[in-house]
Amino acid sequence: MLWQEWRGYKCDFSKNGYRLPTEAEWEYAAKGGDKSKGFKYSGSNDIGEVAWHRYNSDEQTHPVKSKKPNELGLYDMSGNV
Repeated sequence: MLWQEWRGYKCDFSKNGYRLPTEAEWEYAAKGGDKSKGFKYSGSNDIGEVAWHRYNSDEQTHPVKSKKPNELGLYDMSGNV
């Protein structure tokens, strides 16, 4: 088996398929992981810098990566509509 362990998590790369992250995994990633600077939103204290939302989106979706990423380089963790 091709196992990789990271911080107590194990991944079997010999399996076929994908899964959604657990709530805890998603929250950890959204908060910036071990690089977190404690922002209110994912990557900034100003939601307009990192997310499309009710007041800046014209009620439309927008292209991915059109706002700033968080500390881990992940985009759109705070919203896109």
